[in-house]
Amino acid sequence: MAEEKQKKKGGCLKWGAIIIGVLILFGACAAAMTGGGEDTGDTSSDSNEAETTETATEENTEESTEEETEEATEESTEEVVEEEEADEVVGVGEALTVDGIDFTVNEWYQAESVGSDFMAEEANDTYIVMDVSVVNNGNEAITVDSSYFKIVDGERTYEPDSMASSAANEDDLGLFLEEINPGSSRNAFVVFDVTQEVVDSSEKQVQVQSGFWGTETGLINLQ
Repeated sequence: MAEEKQKKKGGCLKWGAIIIGVLILFGACAAAMTGGGEDTGDTSSDSNEAETTETATEENTEESTEEETEEATEESTEEVVEEEEADEVVGVGEALTVDGIDFTVNEWYQAESVGSDFMAEEANDTYIVMDVSVVNNGNEAITVDSSYFKIVDGERTYEPDSMASSAANEDDLGLFLEEINPGSSRNAFVVFDVTQEVVDSSEKQVQVQSGFWGTETGLINLQ
């Protein structure tokens, strides 16, 4: 009897241990499954953040590249424009071709009066007298006037003095609605009544033009 009681008691303990072991195993599996789900969620979030950061970086890089390209294009355009403008400027004694017409300032000098005793003009301030040449390289006759010449000093523009220009040319009217045939040229004096400040300026230039409306223009340095 004692042995049977011991067997029964040992059997109960065995089944109790099995049940406890099963519960522990079940709890461990549940914990592993829960931890795995949390890890999966975190990985997906990290992946989305990485994709967003990468996309933003690519967009910023594209925008930066576009801005640099635009800046480079603008700089190149400005350089081309400056070179073209520089090509249109010549000095005293050099011919400047504007719309098929050669303009040359052969020389210039300062004077207080121009003309002869019978037809003299006195300057209000002082005169800049320019000896100019005009050559018609076109296929048709052109009309040239002294108003085709202007002195430019900074933002200021000076028109020629028509009476002083006529007096300086003495024997004729100079470039007063002068018609020049193809291949022909004309020499004349063009006179400007200006201040001494303009005479002394190192920035003064002559602007020449084709036609009364100044269809095309060019610059000649008076240095």
